[in-house]
Amino acid sequence: MRVCLIAPPAIRLRYNISGIYPLPPLGLAYIAGTLEKNGFQVEIVDMPALKMDFAGLEKHLAAKDPFKVYGLSCNAFNLKNGLFLARLIKRINPDAKVVIGGRCGGLPAEKIFQYGRDFDVIVKGEGENSMLELCRYFRGAGASAGLAGIKGISFRQNGSVITNDPAPYADLDSLPLPARHLLPDKCYRMHPPFGIFPPVTLMETSRGCVYNCSFCGLSSPVRERSTGHIIAEIECLMKNYGIKEIHFVDPTFTYNQPRIEELCGRISDKGLKFAWTCKTRVDCVSERLLQGMAGAGCYMISYGVESGSQNILDSLKKSITLENTISAFKWTRHAGIRTIAYTIIGYPHERDEEVQNTIDLVNRLDPDFVLYNEFFLVPGSNMEMEYMRENNIDFDDLIEFYSRSPRHTAIDRYRVTKQLKRANRSFYSRPSYLLSRLARIKNPNDLKVMFKGVFHMLIDKIRTKEVI
Repeated sequence: MRVCLIAPPAIRLRYNISGIYPLPPLGLAYIAGTLEKNGFQVEIVDMPALKMDFAGLEKHLAAKDPFKVYGLSCNAFNLKNGLFLARLIKRINPDAKVVIGGRCGGLPAEKIFQYGRDFDVIVKGEGENSMLELCRYFRGAGASAGLAGIKGISFRQNGSVITNDPAPYADLDSLPLPARHLLPDKCYRMHPPFGIFPPVTLMETSRGCVYNCSFCGLSSPVRERSTGHIIAEIECLMKNYGIKEIHFVDPTFTYNQPRIEELCGRISDKGLKFAWTCKTRVDCVSERLLQGMAGAGCYMISYGVESGSQNILDSLKKSITLENTISAFKWTRHAGIRTIAYTIIGYPHERDEEVQNTIDLVNRLDPDFVLYNEFFLVPGSNMEMEYMRENNIDFDDLIEFYSRSPRHTAIDRYRVTKQLKRANRSFYSRPSYLLSRLARIKNPNDLKVMFKGVFHMLIDKIRTKEVI
């Protein structure tokens, strides 16, 4: 049976350069690997990577033999695009089954089906096992109980929406490696300031996050791959794809510090020479760990600084202190690893002096790079649910907000825009920063990446109307 997995186009947030280049859709690649292992024919269509619009996709699909199942990976920001794709697919192939999953699976199933009448099934949570069971069922070899016997999905039956029990979390070591051979690997690159040792790719060593930050929707049990399984994928990437740089996408890469120490030791013992980066929390590192990471090839770490106000950090349930942040940046610099400070401006009820506290803290930390983000309501977060309740926001209004309509926001956008410009100017226009950055250039590509980052930041200043 033939299955087509599609990554729809999405939008990019203002002053967030992480969306300027397409990145490999690891989730779809993992699902594809699982389906291929079980005998299904799979194609991945990554629309952003292929620069494919809806007309191009329609032409592409119409020229192929029909697929039995189409899987769409959506979040709240591109759910409207997913709806359009489902309509397009049903027009081309009315008998096809359209399955939607991804981060949007955390939204209420009744609302998604009401919003998208061409969706047949919603996969809620991790998709590998649920999608496999769905494809077996649509092939005619599934559970005797039908859709009701497949965990982790929602579907419609006799005019009602049925949501089954959640699927158990996957054993990550038992999953096949992502089907990267189905991806247009030449189309991917990391956004600045990453990617100075191309070719570069993404890799996952764990899933989940035990923390419960109120602005984030990622909270779930942490599950980890064994170090041997990770090493095998690294070796595969280096041998088969010529990869020289890896960005580990784990929400908190160093959550289990002994595991990362073991991993770094095995990388060094095997003589694996590649550059890598990761993101983590400031309270999940130590001087010893950072020295080991540097020795194993880590050249940059992204930290969630969030705010320079302890009151704001406490209200976000971040469970860190400003002292944690200061220590982590000091240790990382001593280890010779670059740092990125992720911060947010525009929290509800944030005062001007608290914004200034953040600007002052970042300048004191003196990271290699800072990313000042505008606050927005993260789908599935406690803050989103609280905002919807307090402001009587319904699902349709919320989707319009995530699809670029600014009419429902928790912030004064004009005020925050001024603060973002001031914060970036305060950090990046310092002569000492400019001189130190030039002095720490690692190679010609590093300089090229830096100028690309500057270019896109300037473009964002000019074209703010085109992003949220």
